[in-house]
Amino acid sequence: MQQNTKFKGYALSVRGASHEDDGSPCQDSARVFAAEGFAVAAVSDGHGSEKHFRSASGSEMATRVAIRSICDFAERNNGLDGIFRNDPKNAARRIAANIICGWNNEIAAHIGLFPLNVYENAICEKHGGIPNEVIYGATLIVAGITENGCFGLQIGDGSFLALSDGEMFFPVPEDTKLVGNLTTSLCDNNAIDSFRSFYYEGSVSGVSLSSDGLINSFVNIEDFLKFGKRILSAVENNTATALGEHLKMRSRSGSRDDISVAAISVNS
Repeated sequence: MQQNTKFKGYALSVRGASHEDDGSPCQDSARVFAAEGFAVAAVSDGHGSEKHFRSASGSEMATRVAIRSICDFAERNNGLDGIFRNDPKNAARRIAANIICGWNNEIAAHIGLFPLNVYENAICEKHGGIPNEVIYGATLIVAGITENGCFGLQIGDGSFLALSDGEMFFPVPEDTKLVGNLTTSLCDNNAIDSFRSFYYEGSVSGVSLSSDGLINSFVNIEDFLKFGKRILSAVENNTATALGEHLKMRSRSGSRDDISVAAISVNS
């Protein structure tokens, strides 16, 4: 739990039922950071298939780099509100570029410290070579929230919910490239052009980000939106620590996938 006088944040990842069954690690990552004047949340879902055998590390790097990039952006621009209000698309693209660059730098450093082992090299040879960024492939959702509004960036699947005037809604534009199990990714050659973004100017009570393992555990959107409200209420009331077991139950009876949640509640 991260909080200050204005913002409360909570982030957690739970291992999916299918991963518990086969002994594979959780591929998700979730992170929040609350500062004076703004708060940031990030969720990343590592792809986990054979070619993406280090995606658990890739998702952890993605959330860490995303929050660091937005904090650096705020420091360089004397906050977040002004530049997003004046030119939100440009601001979002600049942050996306910083995230991609930082993520690739983290990958290079990680491979330098932990070179591919015999088993990993065999997978690369099997596929005729795999670019380093593909090995660590992951999606990313990131939110920044201030007293005056919020913004978000997303590449790949998963869900971004915002609460305003008592209503939960999806503020991020849909991506027609997300069909079935296909998803855009930080490891794509044109990742910068696959980020969707928004800026919402006005009162926002909170945001809730989650990997696709959560929404895929619900029968309908209405129940998912209600659950998003429950998450924000739990964060506001300091009861979010009970969410872990509930999310494990959701995975077992629903998607069987890893589930990550990162949420920020704005104190009134």
